[in-house]
Amino acid sequence: MYWLLDYAEQEDLRQQIINLQTIIMQEHRREQSEQVFPFIGRKSRSIAAYIINTLVLEEGVVCDPFGGSGTFAYAALDSGKKILFNEWEPFAFRLSTAPFRGVPSAIEYSYALSYFAQIVEPTMSTIYKTRCPICGKEFTFDAIFFDRSPEEFYHPMRHERMGLDAENVIFRSNQYKCDCGCRQKHYDDFDEQVRLNVAQIDCEFPNAELIENSRLNFTAPTYTKYENLFSNRQKIALVTMRDAIAQLPDSAKGFFEDTFLSIIHLGKYTDYRSKSQDNHCPANRLKETNLYHRFLEKLEERKSYIELQNFDCSNITVSSRDFREFFSGLSSGSVDLVLTDPPYGDNAQYFEHAQRVHPFMNYSLMNDEERLMKEVVISNAPMRKNKHSKEQFLSDIEHLITEAYRVLRPHGFLALYFRPEQRDWISDLNKLKHFGRKHGFEPLISIPIDNRDPSMRVLASAAWTFRNDICFLFLRLNENERRWYEGDTDVDELIYLAAFSSATDQGNPFVIERFNHELQAQLRRSNLIRLLSPIYAQRIQKTLERFTIRNQAQYHLTGLSPYNFMNRDMNAEVRLREFAPVVIEELTANGSGFTFEEYVIHLASFMENGSREIIEKLHTANRLIPELLSIYAEEDTVKGKFFARNTVTAADSRDDKTCIRTMEPSDFEQLIADYFVKRGFIRAEVIGRSCDRGVDILATNINGELELIQCKRYREGNNIGSTPIQRVDSYMRSRHAVKAWVVTTSDFTSEGKDEARITNVTIINGQELIQSLELYYPGRYTL
Repeated sequence: MYWLLDYAEQEDLRQQIINLQTIIMQEHRREQSEQVFPFIGRKSRSIAAYIINTLVLEEGVVCDPFGGSGTFAYAALDSGKKILFNEWEPFAFRLSTAPFRGVPSAIEYSYALSYFAQIVEPTMSTIYKTRCPICGKEFTFDAIFFDRSPEEFYHPMRHERMGLDAENVIFRSNQYKCDCGCRQKHYDDFDEQVRLNVAQIDCEFPNAELIENSRLNFTAPTYTKYENLFSNRQKIALVTMRDAIAQLPDSAKGFFEDTFLSIIHLGKYTDYRSKSQDNHCPANRLKETNLYHRFLEKLEERKSYIELQNFDCSNITVSSRDFREFFSGLSSGSVDLVLTDPPYGDNAQYFEHAQRVHPFMNYSLMNDEERLMKEVVISNAPMRKNKHSKEQFLSDIEHLITEAYRVLRPHGFLALYFRPEQRDWISDLNKLKHFGRKHGFEPLISIPIDNRDPSMRVLASAAWTFRNDICFLFLRLNENERRWYEGDTDVDELIYLAAFSSATDQGNPFVIERFNHELQAQLRRSNLIRLLSPIYAQRIQKTLERFTIRNQAQYHLTGLSPYNFMNRDMNAEVRLREFAPVVIEELTANGSGFTFEEYVIHLASFMENGSREIIEKLHTANRLIPELLSIYAEEDTVKGKFFARNTVTAADSRDDKTCIRTMEPSDFEQLIADYFVKRGFIRAEVIGRSCDRGVDILATNINGELELIQCKRYREGNNIGSTPIQRVDSYMRSRHAVKAWVVTTSDFTSEGKDEARITNVTIINGQELIQSLELYYPGRYTL
């Protein structure tokens, strides 16, 4: 645990984290040159380089078991560090490692390009042919807009990418315009005849069957057949280029093949606005692009980009294996930083997504039993039932964390990028912390990566999703510093709780006999009574010494513990409602706005209790997260930030507020019932006054359990003693309720407070009630 490190080490670590957080939370924009890869994703190379330089010594080693687009590997090489890179998906591995293979020499490139053009241009000039409506010259168009179903080329549905007069055959750039200056035209009979002629041309297009996955728009029976994703014109273009590349010299063939693979997705049926990352084949407003133009453009882009990379490739080791096999080849303690972006959640099915390229790589995921079995993914593909559940996926993520612990040096770092799923925002955040602690890590910080992407901002605003990744940073602890876990149970926590109970609320010193009695109760509740065996005695003693100081036969709690401020009486909905406005107030204290990611991360820190229990309770409360944000904040869509709502109105003056001490008793009871519903209870019903034995409200919590509430609308100074509390406690036991409350507009006597502590009845006095009512009824009530 972080607090067990010596003071100097804690200070060094704290400064590293402060510096890292300061840089990462600044606004970053990706370099445009990074866009040459079709799956560059969300990660910023400059941010990754800063993480690496901050956490890794000069001769250190970085490891990325899920390499993806290669961003972290490039950043490590930029930083002069050694990098162990692994990516198991064949398409991603091929393109991400392309910069390490370099480019052909100028002579080799020029010869290959000339030879390639001689082979493909006769076909390209035929299938993409159009005629200028002004001068009559025949040349190749750059793109055509059309509708697929029903088929319409002459008058397709209009959109903003067409010309002002709905021209839908375009050749606008200076590179592709007609010599006479014409840049666009309406589709005409000449274009139709070209299309009909092209439809008669046969080609040997890959006849591949794809894994059905409706989330990825590979829908049966039509779009699980690879050939149905492309028009005949694009099939001919792709096959022609593939066959031509096969005839090139080996010195250039690999570079041309990589480029070809990077433009295949542009050939499928695609929406006119799309960059073709979506596999959906829309019915109308499609764009058919000139793939030869795109290929030549991409050749130059990739050549320029790779030539700029001054990588020392002796610093990188690449592999393409399952992450478990990859880790098994690494020595224990050989890595300084594991920095990776695992495919978190059911939106990261990138092995299946890459099927739109696989047939041209002579590869079939459907026939690859090993990858189908071992891929880290949640997939809704009908044939992959073993990958449907989140539990199997989380088991893989937990395995990743255990392997990271083994290969990292003592006090090395694990940095995980991930984006929580909408339905499990906070529980996902806390689940990763739980995995980390269980397997020897201390969670240090969670930082939203502010990598500006306007398209993601719109999506996040509309759907309450995370626009940014979260970077989770963990410290790898030594064996004598890590928590003691048995299964999913934190034994350190149980030992602390036993010591805390032994010391009572006053923090009194205690003897070992008292502690052993309390520990026995904790272990029995957790089904871990076997730990009372003498073989565990020394380990229990050493763990107790983490939280206490021994003075002869007595133990004193030190107050140094991550469990000190845990909330064990946890009602997830109630805590969300109480802390959401507090979090928003903190985030806007200096007048600045905040992102949705920052809001959820701060909420998670309030909700976490250090154990797995909160994870199970947060699923039902998750729906409240955006609801509460809407109540207390509003979004500035231009800035992409939320700002606190101004809840102060003219009604906020004391004279305009309702005094709860002068309300009718029945109105006060109804207010308290409504208040408990707002706090997250399923229902709260005011009951009759006869034979209520002091109980005014029967409430049902989110677990379906009964709780009793007594309301005391008393004037100031008329404080409640022990008798009402004894009565409500007695009634709670007779009704088999799980909890009792006493809510008053006044206060409690010292005897009343003692009785509440002894009976475990929850009491709320007038000041506490007004503060809490203000969260749900801003400006409406006063004492």
